[in-house]
Amino acid sequence: MFLLEKMCHEGYNLVVAHVNYKKRENSDYDENLVRSYCQKHSLPCEVYQVKGFEYNSISNFQDRARKIRYDFFQKLANKYQTKHIVVAHHLDDHLETYLLQKQRKSLVEYWGLSPRTKQGKYWIIRPLLSLNKQQICRYLTENKVNYAIDSTNQLPIYQRNIVRRELDNLSKEEKNFEKEIKEKNLELKKTKKLVKVAAKKLIISRSALKLDKTNNYSSEVYLRLLYSWVNRATGGILQKRKKKLLNEIYKQLFSSKKANLILKLDDNFCLVKTNNQAFIIA
Repeated sequence: MFLLEKMCHEGYNLVVAHVNYKKRENSDYDENLVRSYCQKHSLPCEVYQVKGFEYNSISNFQDRARKIRYDFFQKLANKYQTKHIVVAHHLDDHLETYLLQKQRKSLVEYWGLSPRTKQGKYWIIRPLLSLNKQQICRYLTENKVNYAIDSTNQLPIYQRNIVRRELDNLSKEEKNFEKEIKEKNLELKKTKKLVKVAAKKLIISRSALKLDKTNNYSSEVYLRLLYSWVNRATGGILQKRKKKLLNEIYKQLFSSKKANLILKLDDNFCLVKTNNQAFIIA
């Protein structure tokens, strides 16, 4: 509601989108809150009510919910002919994402949440990353703007919720990860430049890679290079099996002393290593 209130008062041309996941007994209250605000301010309001079958068989509800949400946003962006999708992630979300990334030891595209992210032909814009939840709630209370808080956010049923509770227990000084995040993103930018240099030297073709042991790149550079190369050659095989399979490919190509081997990637592709090259074969 804070983002909606701010953008409405600043005169933006808005279409408001709300997703009702129907996972809480009071989720309709949130929907009605948004509808009422939009009616009061004469704003177009689009609501998507998620059906149970859309995620009941999915083990990772949060990932599925994210896909449903952004698919809906992109459909609306196309309908209303805009390339800008503005979302209300705030500073706490930024810090939670960063800590989750560190726990998972992910090969991230950006540490924390980026203020702007390109997703297909659309831009996801996050203008509230400098404000924390307390500041937002204080503003809404002082300005008498009705809002709702998702009570399930505090339940330890998802890893993000566990991290969120840990953050809530930290002091303001202990929560100060912003400088660390900024430094890591600067380092990541340098690493990505090295990956581009390495790619020019080592990628022979869409399905062939040169195994040159004279290059002293870090393991992260090699991992990022392999992730890009393998995905292009296989149509995205590492998208869902990224960590385990990627680490095995790196181990066999750059750590193993075996000169010749065949590594099955899935039912359709295998990786063939020779003395100084690697090939992906369908």
